[in-house]
Amino acid sequence: MKKPAYFVISLFLSFAAGAQSLKIVATEATQRGLIGQEIRTPLIIKNISGQPVYYRVSIAKEQIGSSQKSYLCINNDCSNGNIAQRGINVADVIHKLAPGEVDKTIVAVLETGLVQGVSSVTYQLTNARNPADYTRFELQYEVVEPPKEGLLYSSINVELSDVYPNPATEVAIFDYLIKDDSKEAKIIIHNVLGSVAGEYDLNPFEQQLKIPVDDFNPGVYFYSLYIDNEGVATKKLVVRK
Repeated sequence: MKKPAYFVISLFLSFAAGAQSLKIVATEATQRGLIGQEIRTPLIIKNISGQPVYYRVSIAKEQIGSSQKSYLCINNDCSNGNIAQRGINVADVIHKLAPGEVDKTIVAVLETGLVQGVSSVTYQLTNARNPADYTRFELQYEVVEPPKEGLLYSSINVELSDVYPNPATEVAIFDYLIKDDSKEAKIIIHNVLGSVAGEYDLNPFEQQLKIPVDDFNPGVYFYSLYIDNEGVATKKLVVRK
């Protein structure tokens, strides 16, 4: 497995050739989790055809760690619903959906195991009466170690410490690590009214940012980490004289 940082699950839908009668709807595209957790993702399946569909769910491909385990549950009760533990062949379980009907009973589960990394599992929905009619989708999971003490944010791309000292009187310091230098990371500081007090790029070739706060008015501020212009974490900074 590749190395990462938070649990991150990304869902990609890739459709097979031919007409599809089923699709995944309202399924969370990204999930994050920690080592030793169990990640559950509801597979909300809809019949988009004008006819009743009898279908099977199967695992077409998986790329997971040796200490990880993936399986399917029914009715979100994995203690009783784990298909594999019940000794049932997943491909033998047939579900029926009327036109426009949605099935919310299937849950994909990944036991994250002992090592951080990126894993993926590809599932296939197959029309039991027409095997050429099928839909495949891939769940990607990013599994990471629990955040270290003093870290504001940790991911596969960026790691950023909490600001220190806090309260700050002369300078506010951030330790950071840019793991993917194709990512643009910056810290933006706002006052309590939401106005920007400062914006600072994180140089991928450095590992510490020092922000002078001498010119800041005493009070409460909020600092946010942005990665590729998307805010991912925010925390409070106090400035004193």
